Amino acid sequence: MTTSSAAPAKLAQLAQLSCKIFQTVYNPTSARTGNKVLRQRLLGSTLTQYHPEKLVHFRDLKAMFPELDLVNTEENERLEEIARRKRRGKGAPKKGQGKRASNKKR
Repeated sequence: MTTSSAAPAKLAQLAQLSCKIFQTVYNPTSARTGNKVLRQRLLGSTLTQYHPEKLVHFRDLKAMFPELDLVNTEENERLEEIARRKRRGKGAPKKGQGKRASNKKR
């Protein structure tokens, strides 16, 4: 009879010793601890690497070197295309003059 009453105590001691050997937390009551979260890998460096380096745009170069009088040909072509479409009547409507505005007037 003494062996059956001593068995739970011996198992608890064994579990405690096992935790010391394998460097784990001894938690016989299964209480909630923060160990699961604390064991996770830190995310700080990953989050800082998420955003890439800033790109240099044409407007930045133009602002840095105003004496060069740089011209953005792509922007000029875009503006000319918009002007051509407006002359043909294909441009964007003025603010408040679109399809939805014409439906409200009825």
